[in-house]
Amino acid sequence: MYLSRIQLTESIGQHSQLGLILKDRSYGMHRLLWDLFSDGESFLFREESSREQLPPPRNRPLYYLLSQSRPDSQSPIFQIETKEYSPNLKARDQLAFRLRANPTIARKTAGKKNSVRHDVLMDAQQQWLRNACEQRSLSLKGTKGQLKRTLLSHPDFSGSEGHALLNQETATVINQAAINWLKQRSEINGFDIDESQIEATGYRWNALPEKGRHAGFSSMDYEGVLTVTDPVRFLQRIEKGFGPAKAFGCGLMLIRRL
Repeated sequence: MYLSRIQLTESIGQHSQLGLILKDRSYGMHRLLWDLFSDGESFLFREESSREQLPPPRNRPLYYLLSQSRPDSQSPIFQIETKEYSPNLKARDQLAFRLRANPTIARKTAGKKNSVRHDVLMDAQQQWLRNACEQRSLSLKGTKGQLKRTLLSHPDFSGSEGHALLNQETATVINQAAINWLKQRSEINGFDIDESQIEATGYRWNALPEKGRHAGFSSMDYEGVLTVTDPVRFLQRIEKGFGPAKAFGCGLMLIRRL
C-alpha cells in the first residue's frame, strides 16, 4: 500500500478559483484524485486542515490518500508526496487514530426489495425522542423536529433551562450512538477501544448538489486511542476503510504510534 499527502500546487492554490470550487465538493475531488491512477483504482482519501499540517501559505486543500499502487507524481494540478505504507503492528500495540466516517445502519423496509441505509445518529435521536414522548404520554406523531417541539411543551423541558436540558440529552444520545457504531466494528476488525479515550465530534450533513437536490451524506470525526488485538484483520480493515461514503472522503483511518 501507499500513503500520499496531496495538495493543490502553489500556483493553482494561490491564483485559481479551483481551490474554492473544491472546498465543499468531495465527489469532485474524488474524480480529480482518480485521474492519478491509470487503471481506475479504488482508494481511500481524507481532507485535513492545512492550517494545522503545513507552514504558510496554509489556505490550500490538503488530502491524505491510501492506495494499492503509487499515484502519478506528474499531475499538473497536485503536489504529491508518497511513501510505502506497511505498518509493522503487534497485538497490544496502542495507536492514536483519526477517522472520518459515515455511521449508518442497513435496515429492511416494508415494500422495498433492498435494505435502506439510515443515519445511525439521527435514528438514535429519533428513537430517544419517541421514548421520551411516550414516557410522558405525549403524541408520538411527526418528525424529529415535531417530537422535539412536543417535548418542549412539557414541564420537564419548559423554559430556557428545559430547552438546554433537552439539547444536552439529545447531544449525549448522538455521541453515544456514534461511539457504539465504532465499537461494534472493533472486535471483528482486530482492535479494541476504550470509550473514555474516544471523542466523536464534528457531526455534519454534507450536501451533494451535483448528485441531486436532496443528495448528501452525514459524517462524524473520531479521534482517540485504540489497542490492536489482531494486526492482520486490523490492517485489512484499514485497507478497505470504515463504513460507506468512501467516494466522498469517509472511511480512511489515520494511525500513529504513541
